[in-house]
Amino acid sequence: MWAGAHYRPIPHLPVSHPQYGSLTGEQQRFQSQLANEHCLATRTARVMKQLARASPETGIEIMPGVEYLENPPPENLALKSADVYAGDDDCFRVYTSSEVEDLNNHAARDGRGQIKWACEYETYVVNVHIYCAWLLQQFLQGGGRTIQKKLSSIGEAPQAVPNAKCPIIVNCSGMGIWEDPKTKVIRGQTVLVRNHYHSTVTRQCADGTWSFLIPRPLSGGTIVGGTKQVSDPETRGRPEERQKLLENAVKHFPDFVSELKDFDIVQDNVGRRPWREGGMRIETDELKQDGMKLSVVHAYGAGGRGYELSWGAAEQVCELVGKCRSPQPRL
Repeated sequence: MWAGAHYRPIPHLPVSHPQYGSLTGEQQRFQSQLANEHCLATRTARVMKQLARASPETGIEIMPGVEYLENPPPENLALKSADVYAGDDDCFRVYTSSEVEDLNNHAARDGRGQIKWACEYETYVVNVHIYCAWLLQQFLQGGGRTIQKKLSSIGEAPQAVPNAKCPIIVNCSGMGIWEDPKTKVIRGQTVLVRNHYHSTVTRQCADGTWSFLIPRPLSGGTIVGGTKQVSDPETRGRPEERQKLLENAVKHFPDFVSELKDFDIVQDNVGRRPWREGGMRIETDELKQDGMKLSVVHAYGAGGRGYELSWGAAEQVCELVGKCRSPQPRL
């Protein structure tokens, strides 16, 4: 509920690229992870855009996405205009060298770093409060039930649903009731302001920090971000981080707000993203419970890409659940 949220693609280096063979085994595994996430993300984008066109009350809106990178990775530099970036018919375009030069001329006057690669494309943004309420409504209207209960382990889940058989559990908990040494928390802090921007824009600085704007549809303001702090447990907003985020927005996006005093601040948002080394875990596990085999379908570890991968991941989860539906034999 604290996410931006927008779809900002993370490209992968294809096996056919000349540089792929020079990558280490670990680097190739990472590229394979990115390729898998690309499939989940583009599938999700198709659904999100369909919802935006057919049902704007979902809180999803199609709008331009823009990126400015000061230290682009090789997978970005390998792209060219008209490649599939955010999905089919995404109008992807890499900025020309003259356009980048013009941006850098303005940046030099404002004391900003030099951009080495930039692009624009069609993407979507989400007002997460409206969207999550809509999703819940669809679930309830479809016959679903919700129960809120604190569990200390996955094995307690069947007892959480009175008088109901629970042969299959989908574990989207992230952390807390399922120990996975590959999973860590990444803290993210952003600021919600009432000021509205016309596109979602991201700037990667040479020092590895990011500055971005994510408009929220249906008069939801704009998210100004953001931080990425691994294994940071703090849930409260830090005033000094809010100040830095707003200062960076003024510096990098002067056409949004030219002075700090012009921000109409609503609140700080702090989220803790369960991130998993090696990528999101979508697979089936089994537990022994009261003499029965209990199937557990795991779906966690997307980090900051939960909304971006959601529909693609959900379809894979449904496929695994379908395979688990056959009667479970007694042990």
